[in-house]
Amino acid sequence: MKPNRIARQYRELAIKAATPVGLIIVLYDMAIESLAHALREIDAGNIEGRTEDLNHALAVIGELQRSLDMEAGGDVAERLMDMYDVVRGKILEANIKASKDTIERLAGVLSSVREAWQVVEGKTAGQPGTTLSQESPPMVPTSSAPEQQEESRPQLQWSV
Repeated sequence: MKPNRIARQYRELAIKAATPVGLIIVLYDMAIESLAHALREIDAGNIEGRTEDLNHALAVIGELQRSLDMEAGGDVAERLMDMYDVVRGKILEANIKASKDTIERLAGVLSSVREAWQVVEGKTAGQPGTTLSQESPPMVPTSSAPEQQEESRPQLQWSV
């Protein structure tokens, strides 16, 4: 079997067995993976490949937006929607400018939110009847003033 086919089959099995929160985590994984692929395409000078990968990341973020329950999610859903809007804009900007820095920062932000969803997944594992509206919301990272950030951490130039 080809590696891509094996990976696809593994992902399909993971999706079939996933909880609602697990599906959100899978979407974050897909977006982060697409951003990583786009970085490699920039290094390779492949504009078409970069565009394809960033378009896929946009589609995944759109799916995350569609998954939000604005009524049940309240303020957290609104903040996530705002974050997704900013991420979509930054992906478009990164594609136009072929900006590795922007893509790396986006991947970092999405990774942080993904980790928060993993915490939610761990807290709700094995609880029958749990829906996304009943779980603890993930914290959306925001940037502090540049002078307060550590040198080793990427500086975010946007927040939601």
